[in-house]
Amino acid sequence: MRVRLFALVGLFAILLASCGGPSTAPVSTALPNSTATSVPHAPEIRFALVGNITDVNVWALFDARGYSYNNYALRNEYWPRLFRLSIPDHQFEPMAANAMPSSVQQEGNFYTATVPLRPDLKWTDGDPFTSDDAAFTVNTALSFQLGFDWRDFYNPDYLDHAQAVDAHTIKFFFKKQPNVGVWQYGALQGPVVQKAYWSPKVAASIALLPASDLLPQVDALKLKVDDLQTKVDALTTSIAAAPMTANELRQAQADLTRQQGDLDQAANDLARTQANLDNAMKAARESLYALDHTNEPTLGNWIPDGLKNGVWINKVNPLHPFGEPHFDRAIYRLFANEDDAVNALRSSDVDSVLDENGISTKNEQDLQKDVSFKIAFNANHGVRFLVINPTRPALMDSAFHQALDCVLDRVSIVRALIAVPLESFVQEDAKPWHDSQSLGMCAGQAGSQRLEQAVAILKSAGYTWKKVPTDNENGQGLTLPSGDAFPQITLLAPSEKEDSQRAKAAEYVERYAGLLGIPVTVKSVGPDEIRFFVFSSHQYDMALLGWRVSEYPGYLCDWFGDGNPFHYDGSRLKSACEALNSTSDLAQAQKQVYEIQSTLAQDLPFIPLYSGITFDMYRNITYPFDSVLGGLSGIYGAPSLAIPAP
Repeated sequence: MRVRLFALVGLFAILLASCGGPSTAPVSTALPNSTATSVPHAPEIRFALVGNITDVNVWALFDARGYSYNNYALRNEYWPRLFRLSIPDHQFEPMAANAMPSSVQQEGNFYTATVPLRPDLKWTDGDPFTSDDAAFTVNTALSFQLGFDWRDFYNPDYLDHAQAVDAHTIKFFFKKQPNVGVWQYGALQGPVVQKAYWSPKVAASIALLPASDLLPQVDALKLKVDDLQTKVDALTTSIAAAPMTANELRQAQADLTRQQGDLDQAANDLARTQANLDNAMKAARESLYALDHTNEPTLGNWIPDGLKNGVWINKVNPLHPFGEPHFDRAIYRLFANEDDAVNALRSSDVDSVLDENGISTKNEQDLQKDVSFKIAFNANHGVRFLVINPTRPALMDSAFHQALDCVLDRVSIVRALIAVPLESFVQEDAKPWHDSQSLGMCAGQAGSQRLEQAVAILKSAGYTWKKVPTDNENGQGLTLPSGDAFPQITLLAPSEKEDSQRAKAAEYVERYAGLLGIPVTVKSVGPDEIRFFVFSSHQYDMALLGWRVSEYPGYLCDWFGDGNPFHYDGSRLKSACEALNSTSDLAQAQKQVYEIQSTLAQDLPFIPLYSGITFDMYRNITYPFDSVLGGLSGIYGAPSLAIPAP
């Protein structure tokens, strides 16, 4: 199954996707191997963006303060990363690094690893790129406890600091063993800024950071509060449970009053100290976000050329540090709404329309008949699953899960939904993590084959019918292996108004389950109610849930490992999840992810249904690949990869 770029003609290819936040990981914009004479060149590539661009510095840009899709589209390639994920194969590869990182080793109280850097890179002011730049960036982000993407890259729960070993070797120091999500998909893909430019500027903001003793005070007070709370709880339990004389009771109550007073005082001290810490940190961050970034040196394929005649311009970096683009400039025009942007594409005033979610289905359907437009039809990062409550005795049987998985004809479902069939827990294009051997038992089969296989699964597990399902007639009188009638099942799903795609998918689940004689009734409830029933009360049979998942499938252990919120028996995955969460070796992590997928493909605690689609439209340009996870908008139009159309 592959994602392809093609004009829609009514047939939907099987596509897959992967989240995390607005920018889970940078992607490679180096061009695939090609000869200079075979690829055309043009003065500019022109993008349409809907909305505004704000003038923010790098510290605000990768934090919640300055994030916006348009800001990222314009600026995301200004700064180097040590490593990146290639397009379209998502291979982890060096960018500003000169080779793969060392293995992570325990060193005293830390876990450490080093990375060699390229000695040939230069910032746009001519200064060399060095390990001092990388260490400064990491340590600054940690000092200000920056959030959003900064935190995803340089996670303070793991990363303590970074150090320049020499001009072209950086060393990372972790508080605890990092996993692949923290290391390869985190710190090694974070942006790096120039120390010489930013160090004097951030000095004033650093002066506003909390006093060095505030954080230890907060930590000590938290421990004190926890200790006192334990004592108060123990005394309360003792007074309620143990028989006491009048004197013993008076003494115990006096002790409880004293301990409660100490607890209240400690809690007040903690609140006050925490407020002082938070206020100082907020003031320091606000100062950092406000720092002027005029003439900041950058190091990427594109150099900012500012706002001119109402359009934002990036010009190509003449040093071509990470591959040579096929355009001299990238132009970004702003439009008030998508219709205006699409009209500009119609008139060939722009070459591509970029939007965080791609263009709307309405505009895609309107333009697909025009052969002058190219439509990129790709799976996006949103996945949808049918979640089954494992605490319902009649629904615990994996044979029931497998049969229901089989009877659900994804091809028919997604044709109606305008979505992408999904038959695995890690999407196919989420390379290298997808295991093609860990699919549902009926993956790739057609409708009648799926029904036949589903019936066989239930029969072999001891289920019976008064009337066995056939291609022409639904099953009737389905009976559990125990001899009891199969119970009525309620499927929770959003209403048509709240989520038309999931509402329609629920109708198909009800219909296909009915083929097997499984009595499913859809109940429309609000998204908040669905979350409450699934995660809080656990009073549900089945529910349609969706996530925006990340490139790195660590979410599998969040969903199904020990202590998971779905009450799935995570003990079966305990060893694999423990290994996955404690290894920084890519090959070992892949092995564990495959093992997890294999187990889940048998148990099917969730039944994968579909992922969403991102539509992108463009003209005058082409790309040297057939598919891209998340769509062209997901890689901000990839101006370094685009090629002028002949």
